[in-house]
Amino acid sequence: MNTRRIMYPYNEFHGERLNGQAVDEVLRSYFSKNTGIFFDVGAFEPIRISNSYHFEKNGWECYCFEANTDLIPELQSKRKHVYNYAIANEDKESVTFHVVQTSNWTAGFSAIQISEEYKKIFPCEFESVKLLTVPQRTLNSIIEQEIPEITEIDILSVDIEGGEYNCLMGVDLNKYKPKVIVLENVTDDKMIRTYLESHQYTLDRHIAYNQYYVHAEYRKKQLS
Repeated sequence: MNTRRIMYPYNEFHGERLNGQAVDEVLRSYFSKNTGIFFDVGAFEPIRISNSYHFEKNGWECYCFEANTDLIPELQSKRKHVYNYAIANEDKESVTFHVVQTSNWTAGFSAIQISEEYKKIFPCEFESVKLLTVPQRTLNSIIEQEIPEITEIDILSVDIEGGEYNCLMGVDLNKYKPKVIVLENVTDDKMIRTYLESHQYTLDRHIAYNQYYVHAEYRKKQLS
């Protein structure tokens, strides 16, 4: 992508580092502006391995969605827009969210439904599973009911441990047209690529288990 290089007031990157580059550093390479809309689905912690904190520090409006209620107070203390919802393809008054406690600091399997495939790919020692009851929402309903001023999305980041496809099914890609979508696709689910390609997205980079998709209109604009 050809982007004009500009100076940013905040130059630290915090995203997970894969193949020598942090996720937010890769995302930064797609944009040459100081403002934008970032949807961070599965925000986890406010700064550590955050894909969106760098952008918020540079003036972007970043919306953090996190199902684990226990993480919400810290997120709210350091981030501007925080929503305690499980994100999926339909609205429900409540769902059970499984918080996996492991010997590692990142509870990487926490999800509405724990993925058995993830267990095989990332073996770790389970200590316990805590059950939380949280409301489930689609991104469409959240925008329509709580942030109707949102008319487009610049970056959509989805990291919800196997729920990525359902998240995509719950946002109107034709209406909001995220310019860049980054998501974890640990199992290389082909349905995700097929679905995004049907909405004019092209897989631009595949770094470890993260996939970066760019919308055709944005790609054309950046290359013009």
